[in-house]
Amino acid sequence: MRRKEFEMEDREEIEAFLKEKHDGVLTFAGTDGWPKAVPLNFVFHADAIYFHGSKMGEKMSGLAADPRAEFVVYEAHAFIPSYFSDPVMACPATVFFRSVRIRGIVSQVEDPEEKADALGALMSAMQPEGGHAPIDPRDPRYVPQLKGVAVLRLDPESVTGKFKFGQNMNEKRRVGVLEGLAQRGLPGDAETADRVREMAGKPRGHC
Repeated sequence: MRRKEFEMEDREEIEAFLKEKHDGVLTFAGTDGWPKAVPLNFVFHADAIYFHGSKMGEKMSGLAADPRAEFVVYEAHAFIPSYFSDPVMACPATVFFRSVRIRGIVSQVEDPEEKADALGALMSAMQPEGGHAPIDPRDPRYVPQLKGVAVLRLDPESVTGKFKFGQNMNEKRRVGVLEGLAQRGLPGDAETADRVREMAGKPRGHC
């Protein structure tokens, strides 16, 4: 059963998460009848998901036959041991995380301007320090490269976010988790604790 208190309905928060991440998993129907799940790099740009790859292969064949797809972006922030809030039972053990699922139709981008724009956005996200010539469809150095690469765009039809940071916990259990995170001090624990405090102040249904 989906827990309503973990649903993220704030579009700005969802988009900020998508812009922060650079990898996800694309799922679609394979031509052999089996579902396919392909990890890939992406950029969220102009309200769509863009990714690139070879013009050949199972991804291209499957999407050509059926362009419906779902894309998932996920980040596990911290494992929360059961003993943070219960010294005996294993049941409270959980993981705090953010995830976004996007369902939509995938199209192959043919326009060189859009291709260059999407690839430029991907480079800006993954290599913000620059160090390369701008991707210009009129630059003769890029013309053959743009022709040879496949750029795909997923236009969202539905977007679902789930951000879990203890919104279902009572105050006593939340304090125990915060104390446990502070004492453990692993990378990411301080940020996770900040998110727990932030989410505790938000009404349910808005994460």
